Amino acid sequence: NNNNNNISTPGETGNSKLATEIVPKEMKNFEAALLDDLSMPRAAASLFALVKAAEAEFKKKKKKDDDNTPPDLDGLRAIEESFQKMDRVFGIFYEVPQTEEEKREAEDAEVIPKEVMDLVGQRTAAKEAKDWDLADSLRKTITELGFKVKDVKDGEPIVSRLE
Repeated sequence: NNNNNNISTPGETGNSKLATEIVPKEMKNFEAALLDDLSMPRAAASLFALVKAAEAEFKKKKKKDDDNTPPDLDGLRAIEESFQKMDRVFGIFYEVPQTEEEKREAEDAEVIPKEVMDLVGQRTAAKEAKDWDLADSLRKTITELGFKVKDVKDGEPIVSRLE
């Protein structure tokens, strides 16, 4: 049954052993595990069998770098499709939410205007030229624009919004 709403095997793909033998076998085992009182350990075993098969394909390709044998892309695509289908049950492939600190850092990085970054660059150049008056003047201008500059030894200065 090739209905997109079920968890059946991905479509037939050429002569790929991964796509025609391994993926169908593991998807059948996965479905059997679900039908057996939602046996999650058995379902997870099918997932990890596919992870192992994909890893083996990548390692095989890595060992054969000297020849031009392409990786089994049909098989790897079938594995990826199976992961997506299995994830409808497991719900484990998701983007990890950012912490509050990561969110603030991302907002700070996005909010600093180009004008301020240009002034920071000019200030860094002034400091390297030991033009301390100009560097202090640029810092004051940056502060008036609502930002602070923290100098870092042997690194780029850290710019953040004044709180």
